[in-house]
Amino acid sequence: MVTTLIQNAIAVASAVLGAFLAIGIGISHRQLCALISFAAGTLLATTLLHIVPEAAATVSLLAILLALASGYLLFYLISRFFFHVCPACAASHFDEQMASAFRSIAVLLVIALGIHCMMDGIAIALGNELRERAEWSIFLTVSIHKFPEGLALCALLMKAGVERTKALVATSAVEALTFLGWIVGEFPLGGILLGGWFYLTLVHIGGGFIFLALHAVLNETKAHSPRYVIFFFLCGAAVIALASTLIDRL
Repeated sequence: MVTTLIQNAIAVASAVLGAFLAIGIGISHRQLCALISFAAGTLLATTLLHIVPEAAATVSLLAILLALASGYLLFYLISRFFFHVCPACAASHFDEQMASAFRSIAVLLVIALGIHCMMDGIAIALGNELRERAEWSIFLTVSIHKFPEGLALCALLMKAGVERTKALVATSAVEALTFLGWIVGEFPLGGILLGGWFYLTLVHIGGGFIFLALHAVLNETKAHSPRYVIFFFLCGAAVIALASTLIDRL
């Protein structure tokens, strides 16, 4: 439990660091695109290389597909009818018009990002029950993804006219909901999920990871060269694969 709490804290710190970068020196959309694409690669690789294989040893292929679909559908419906669950994944949507309308959508943004952050915290908490390489893969993926997420969210707040310090505090507060997810994963869920249900919950979260990865890549290819996007996407996937290999050898 202590390990996952520390991992959770590092993941949230990554988002806050991204917010500091947005406030301190800013970042071009091309640079943000590279970060987003890299993070998307880690999300997809962790789901396909670790979460799904871990579950496949316990539950049926049909159950895995249904769990993936349910996780994907949840994030799709939130993004479709409430707000984008990840500012980084949908950065190309955050134009000046959306920023000017921020006050009217602030509650929806908090709800959507709150659910997303809770899913991150639950993933880290439950990942502690998996093999070491899968556990660290989930932790690395969430931490890497949090950085451009915090950066994009803080940048959106500042575009909407929110003062820098308040933007940083607001970003930190939303990202801190990851701790709430960790509590849910460690205690209520950790105590009742047994056998197949444990793995299906993680696969469900993996379905959300797939949505974030595909949504990010498809959106970024509309604004930048597909080769540029795919290069950093593959770099992200390679980092997860390499990290897994190194952990196995230790």
